[in-house]
Amino acid sequence: MSLSPRACLSALLSAALAAAVGGCATPARPAAAPTAASEPAAAASEPAAAVASVIEAPEPDYPKQALTVDLLLRFLVGDIALQRGEMALASQAWTELRQHSADPRVAKRATEVAIAAGQLNQAIEAAQSWVSADPGSVDARQVMLSLLIRANRLSEAKPHIEALFKARPQETAPFLAQMHRLWDKQTDRAAALKLTQELAAAHPQLPEAHFALAVAHANAGQQAEAQRELNQAEALRPGWETSLLYRAQLLNDAPLPQRIAQLEQAARQAPKSVAIHNALGRLYAEAKRYRDASLSYETALALQPADLEALVGSGLVAIELREYEKANSRLASAVARAPNHTANLRFYLGQVAEELRHYEEAARWYAQTDGELQSAAQRRLASVYVKLGQLDEARAVVGRMPAQTREAQVEKAQLEAQLWREAGNLPRAYTVLTEALKRFPEHPDLLYDRSLISDLNGNYAESEADLRRYLALKPENAMGLNALGYTLVNRTDRVDEAARYIEQAIALEPENPVILDSLAWLRFKQGRLEEAEQLLSKVHAQLPDPEIAAHWAEVLWQMGRRQQAREVLQKALARDASNEVLLDTGKRLGLHP
Repeated sequence: MSLSPRACLSALLSAALAAAVGGCATPARPAAAPTAASEPAAAASEPAAAVASVIEAPEPDYPKQALTVDLLLRFLVGDIALQRGEMALASQAWTELRQHSADPRVAKRATEVAIAAGQLNQAIEAAQSWVSADPGSVDARQVMLSLLIRANRLSEAKPHIEALFKARPQETAPFLAQMHRLWDKQTDRAAALKLTQELAAAHPQLPEAHFALAVAHANAGQQAEAQRELNQAEALRPGWETSLLYRAQLLNDAPLPQRIAQLEQAARQAPKSVAIHNALGRLYAEAKRYRDASLSYETALALQPADLEALVGSGLVAIELREYEKANSRLASAVARAPNHTANLRFYLGQVAEELRHYEEAARWYAQTDGELQSAAQRRLASVYVKLGQLDEARAVVGRMPAQTREAQVEKAQLEAQLWREAGNLPRAYTVLTEALKRFPEHPDLLYDRSLISDLNGNYAESEADLRRYLALKPENAMGLNALGYTLVNRTDRVDEAARYIEQAIALEPENPVILDSLAWLRFKQGRLEEAEQLLSKVHAQLPDPEIAAHWAEVLWQMGRRQQAREVLQKALARDASNEVLLDTGKRLGLHP
C-alpha cells in the first residue's frame, strides 16, 4: 500500500515512535538525577520522586499537520541514519523535523536522538521545543532539567523545577531533601547554592528546604551557614535522622573523639534510629572501643533484628572481642539474609571457625573466598593447613602465591616464616626472614617480624636491635614504639627508657588497647599497682585478649586480690584453654583454675 504525500503527519509519527528502528534501540531518556559528588550519607530515601516520577495525563490533542514530501524525506533520512548508526546525521534530521513541526512527539524524538548522539546543545533546544509544545508534560520538564544540569546552566532550571512542584506538590519536600543528588563533580557549586536558595525561599516551613540549603552551603565551603540551616531543620523536626547524620558527616575531617561525641548526641536525640546506632558502632570500632561498638550494634538489632549492617558489624566486633560463637551466629545470619552481597564474610567466617578450632571448616571457608580478600584468605588457609598438620599443603599454598613485585616477595617471606613459627620451628622462621633481609635489608616489616621471632627465641638483644632499625625507618609508628617499649619493660630493667617509647606510642594512639596494656605493664613494673589495675580492667573490658587477661591476673595477685585473679584467669582459659601465656602465668603464680 502506497502512502499518500498528504497523509496525516500524526499517523506516521505515531508509528515511527512505537517501533524500534532497524535494531537501533530508541535512545533512553537521560537520568534526571545524576549522583552527587558529595552526597550526604544521611540520605534516607531514593532520589527525589519529583524528578523520577511520571504523571499519568490524558492523551493530548496533538496538532494536525499535513505530511509533505519534504517532511517525509526528512523522516526517512533520520530513520535510515539511525539504522546505520550515523547518530550525528540522525540528530540533524530530527532537529530539522522539529523546526518544521509543532507536534510534541517530534520534539521528544528529536530530544532523544540528540541525547543519544551526544549533541547536548541540540538536545536542550529540542527539549525546550518539547516543553513549549506540551507545557504540562512532566516528562518534558524532567528531561529539560537533566539537560540544563548537565550543561551547568542552573540559572535556567528554576522554572522547570517550580513547574514540577506545581504538578506534584506532595513531592516538593522529598525533592528538596534529595536535591543534592542532582549535582555532579562538574556542577558550579555557587550556582547550585543560588538555585537552592531561590527554591527554598518559598518553603521556609519545610525542614527539607533547610536541609537542602545546609548541603548546598557545605558544598560551597560555608560550614557555619550549613550548621545554621541544620539547626533550623531540626527545630522544625526534632530528632530528624537525615539531618543528624549529615551533621555528623560534616565532621568527617575532625578528630575521631569529636566525631564520636557528635554521634553520641545524635543517638540521644533519635534513640530509635537504626542508622545512627550503626554509624556510631562504626566509629567506636574505628577507635577500637569494641565493647561500645558491640552495644551500639545490639541497640540497632533490638530496633530492627534483621538489619544487615548491624548483623555484620556485630559479628565483626564479636571477633575482636573473641566472642566467636556470637560472631559465627551473626555473620551466618547476614550471609543467609543477603548471600549475593556478603561474599567477603566467607573470610571472616573462616577466621571464626579457625578460632573455634574447627580447622577443616575454616579451610573450606577460606578456599571459597574470592575478590579483594582472596589473598588474605590464602594466607590464612596456609596457616590452617599447618594446624591440621599438613605442612606440605601449607607450603604449596605459599608457593602458588604470586611474587612478581618487591612487596609480594616480602609478603611471601613473612608468610613462610609465620608457617614455620606456627609449626614450632623458630630457627627455620628466623632463617627465612634473615634471607629475605639480605635481599631487602631495610624493609621495616621484615625487621619487625624478625624481632618477634628473636624475642621468642630468647635473643632479646637482637630483637631490640631490629626494633631500633625499624623505628629508624618509621619513627612515628605507634606499634613500633610500643613494641620496643614493651620489650624493654618486659625483658630488661631499663624501665625509664621503656616509658619514653610507650608514652610516645600512647600519645599517637591514646585509645589503642594493645598500647594501653603495655602502659599498664609499665606501671606494674614501676610499682604503681592501683594505676596498672585500673588500666587493665578498662582495657580487658574492651579487648579480652589472653595476654591482657594474664597481665590483669598477675597485677591482681600482687595486690592481694587473689580470688579475683583466679576468676580472671578461669574466664580467659574458658575462651582459650591452650594459650601458653595464660597457662604459664597460672603455673608461675601458683593459680589453679
